Amino acid sequence: MLNSSEDALVRFENSFYPEEKEKLFLVKSKMGSPSKSGGYFLNGARYIACIDCDTDEFHPQSGTIRWMYKFSLFHKQDFDRLGIYKVKVRESRKNPRDHMIVKIIGKANDPKLNAIREEYLKPVILKTELGTFELDRDYDEYKGTVNYLNQEIPVYLNVEEGKTDASIQLQHLKEILSNQEQFDNMVRQYIADDKTLWSWLEDGDYPREGFEKNLTYPALSIEPDGNKEIWFDGGDPFGGHSIVVSIDQNNTCKRIDLVG
Repeated sequence: MLNSSEDALVRFENSFYPEEKEKLFLVKSKMGSPSKSGGYFLNGARYIACIDCDTDEFHPQSGTIRWMYKFSLFHKQDFDRLGIYKVKVRESRKNPRDHMIVKIIGKANDPKLNAIREEYLKPVILKTELGTFELDRDYDEYKGTVNYLNQEIPVYLNVEEGKTDASIQLQHLKEILSNQEQFDNMVRQYIADDKTLWSWLEDGDYPREGFEKNLTYPALSIEPDGNKEIWFDGGDPFGGHSIVVSIDQNNTCKRIDLVG
């Protein structure tokens, strides 16, 4: 009978076809922090494009390469940002762009992947009436600042991986800035009414009345579907956490989270 950690590893490996293939991957970034599953760690990285070494078939779509391992038996390996690697993998049964790492063979070179890397490194700038935004491909977002209630605040226009169009995000940003006082009042009133935040104030012996007006350093992020988040520095009353308000496409506040 398998224990829970063995179950986790078996389930992971069984979700991939047994056939092993060698592929070249243009890796997007280093591995992140591993997650735990049973007695194992799961980690990996995203790639921008790959090539099947046996068939020379080129796949320009992005995907993932992952592995599960026992920490005590694992000699850490990682990828360089935008490095090209030959990796022995098994393909996912559900998603052909998801791969299980069998072995990292080593660094490689390929003209097609080099060309994609060169294109990836070219700056993409959006110059708009609202401000100038530059695409950060590593995080799939445009970054810029706008004037909001007579202060410059950071704005992040999130895009789908590999995409550069942000017309929907800009449309929502324009609507917010056209009615910024109304928008700000709505968000701060929603914060003022949140009883979970009241408990933080009461535990720290801070006044509840008008606390929302003192929140500073807002930042705004907008998703491709028009959903958005506005972040405020909570400061001492909230243990240094940021207060994050989630807002839907219709500019209705939906949720508050404390982050950080």
